[in-house]
Amino acid sequence: MRIERLREFIAEKELDGVIITHKPNLYYFTGSAPVLGGYLVVTSDDALFLVPQLEYEEARETSRVPVEAFKRGSELFERLKSFKLRKLGIEGRTAYSTVQNYREKLGVEEFVTVDKVIKELRMIKTKEELEVIQAACEIADQAMLVAIEEISAGKREREIAAKMEYVMKIKGAEKPAFDTIIASGWRSALPHGVASDKRIERGELVVIDEGALYNHYNSDTTRTIVVGSPSEKQKEIYEIVLEAQKKGVEMARPGMTAKELDTIVRDVIKEYGYGDYFIHSTGHGVGLEIHEWPGVNQSDETVLKPGMVVTVEPGIYIPKFGGVRIEDTIVITENGARRLTKTERELI
Repeated sequence: MRIERLREFIAEKELDGVIITHKPNLYYFTGSAPVLGGYLVVTSDDALFLVPQLEYEEARETSRVPVEAFKRGSELFERLKSFKLRKLGIEGRTAYSTVQNYREKLGVEEFVTVDKVIKELRMIKTKEELEVIQAACEIADQAMLVAIEEISAGKREREIAAKMEYVMKIKGAEKPAFDTIIASGWRSALPHGVASDKRIERGELVVIDEGALYNHYNSDTTRTIVVGSPSEKQKEIYEIVLEAQKKGVEMARPGMTAKELDTIVRDVIKEYGYGDYFIHSTGHGVGLEIHEWPGVNQSDETVLKPGMVVTVEPGIYIPKFGGVRIEDTIVITENGARRLTKTERELI
């Protein structure tokens, strides 16, 4: 079905073929993920996965598409040239140097991006994909529980991150989905405060943002805690973020746009006077990449549909004071949404 949709696009745009090279897309269309990648060529009546020689055995065992090996670049381009690709579909992220090689070595005269059709396919997860993402989320939840238990005054942020990432791998993850964020004290006001050597102190907010990569699919979740007793200000902003996050999860449903979901969440924080401190989008798609379509923000008019997986992650970030973010990965269902990450949210 996935390859056939590319063929429909080829017919619609009157292309000679499509070349896919981005690793997540290669896995999506072939079921194979060689370390060094490869070149998937699809035409109206053919499909071939070209991989470096040292990746051939793995690709041959896992690919749903016929596989051939090449030893050097000259062999690769000779094989690609045989497809006579004058009008070629490529991914928008294809490197300029690669495009130039296609022009000079393959004789390509015209390029058309295939991003829209790939986006439409990958946004809607199959039952099998959702099962894998659910497993990735369960691993993330287990790692989160370890963090909540381990965080205490005097420990370094990186120490907590290391213990979480150990648990992820023990539970089956390939690796963390991204650099684990443990941001304490003033650093909790940094949305991307990757774990540092800073020692956690009593009375500080600690933002924990993490995810697991499991069988090629990602998860993403965030919780915020206080070491010791929270101040009134800390409780105030926590309760606001929690209210916004819960409302987003409860209101998410098919038929609304990603922008509308962002507005629902953002308006809660605005009503309390903290709108200027919510400095990022409400969420993003999750799947083969940690950030993919749709974006839950003010510029994305994508209509949410069953099978879409997105995050809901509002935050308030006050420089020199600290920040709070609460995030779950959710799936849009036939009549609403369901949380895939389920760690307790009422932690302050």
